[in-house]
Amino acid sequence: MNTFYLGNRQEFETKAYDYVSKSDAYKVLPKKDKGNGGQKWQTELNQMVEFMNLLLESLKNHEFLNVDLYNGLLVDASKAKLPCLYFLPDVSEENEISLVPYITSKHSATWRISKYLNELLRPFVDKNRSTTTFRDEPDFMYQLYDHIFTKHELQPTTLFCAIKITNYYTLDTYKNIIDIVGYFLEDNLAPNKLEQATIQNIKNLLHIFLYNNVFYYKDQIYTLTKGSPNTMPLSDTLSNIYVFVWQKQILKQLQLNNEFFG
Repeated sequence: MNTFYLGNRQEFETKAYDYVSKSDAYKVLPKKDKGNGGQKWQTELNQMVEFMNLLLESLKNHEFLNVDLYNGLLVDASKAKLPCLYFLPDVSEENEISLVPYITSKHSATWRISKYLNELLRPFVDKNRSTTTFRDEPDFMYQLYDHIFTKHELQPTTLFCAIKITNYYTLDTYKNIIDIVGYFLEDNLAPNKLEQATIQNIKNLLHIFLYNNVFYYKDQIYTLTKGSPNTMPLSDTLSNIYVFVWQKQILKQLQLNNEFFG
């Protein structure tokens, strides 16, 4: 889908610059050397790919990965591309324009690991979140109807509210995200494995994925210091796990008061 926006270019670029410079989720790396045609970028990317592959090889040698999975996760340096950051306007608020960052990710060095982990985790996560998640608008209306007319739990003092998390994809540090995913799996998995992957191995692969997301913007290379790119399906899954664990702290109290939540 193409997006067209008509507005003041200077204002747009100023907002984008302010977002990048003030964000605590981005950290700038050494500047691109314009004198060598961008070769430094490719050198740094190749070094990162080599390091990631060494970590994967170590997991294979310690029998955390079988040969087929290892070969499927190896990063091909000749095909990996450095992602770029761009912005789209959010015009949902009247008379106010904010920018939403997007990081291209399809050919990034972390794409294969991201795809594997998301396909592994997503069905399990969705199953465990089903009781506190509205699938779509009809499902929301059905559950609200049940709350009002079947359970008769709607009170005259009930207030409806929606919580918007503006930093949904950069909620916490890598270590905390990995730990929370581990807690979530330990609490909800009967064995210590999800399919053939142990909880520890999932955490190992998450470590490789999270610590190697980089991108470029305006002739500079950045690394993410928390969260992960919002264009990767795995980022949704990780954020959903994080919020689900956080919700458990308030869900018990809401249920005691027969509140409607999702």
